[in-house]
Amino acid sequence: MDLTTLTSLFFGSAYKPLSQHREVIADALVLLNRQLQSRLTSDDQWHQRAEWLIDFSPSVEKLEQEVLARVNQPTLTAQRKGQVLSLLQTQNNLANLICRLAERLTYRPPMLTGDLQRSVEQLNQHFARAVFCLKSGVAKQNRLGMAGFRKPQSRALLTINQEVMIAVNGLQGRISACKGEVFHNEGELDPLDMALLLLSLEDMDDLTLWIRLMVIHMQRL
Repeated sequence: MDLTTLTSLFFGSAYKPLSQHREVIADALVLLNRQLQSRLTSDDQWHQRAEWLIDFSPSVEKLEQEVLARVNQPTLTAQRKGQVLSLLQTQNNLANLICRLAERLTYRPPMLTGDLQRSVEQLNQHFARAVFCLKSGVAKQNRLGMAGFRKPQSRALLTINQEVMIAVNGLQGRISACKGEVFHNEGELDPLDMALLLLSLEDMDDLTLWIRLMVIHMQRL
């Protein structure tokens, strides 16, 4: 039996709400991706706040409080308090960035040149790939357990983490390329459009950093 399953059987274990906290964030990334894709491909009311955001923050906060309450309680098995709190903070940072990006998507879509429009579409494809790879990776991690006592489990977890990292690295490279193309097209863009696009790219870049850090923390826990 892996550590996550074992400790979830005892009252006070922080691993179960921490895992649920992470699943809520992974689900929110999927919804953020849908919002991002629909902004360019449909006539959705982009200026309206996404309905899923209404429940997202309260759900994250509730699970955060449950983790904090449990991590200080005695259990039959040792809890790695420092690592649990580090992972929780990383997941909270991801949640905050998701909210910020989702709010930015309520602004008017920027008027882009043809080349830059294609670049943004490629960026969205990379974002979708990274999000669904992370979602799949989180689900597999939960099935295998946060810590594997057997070598086959450890190898499987390493493979999952590598797949997520490859997708995230690809997204980060595409973000960097898109930033360069924004500056290359600076003379043809409205200053406000350029500023909003760069802010979104910076948020997305930060998102990749926190996802990478989350994967590292998950591997150590």
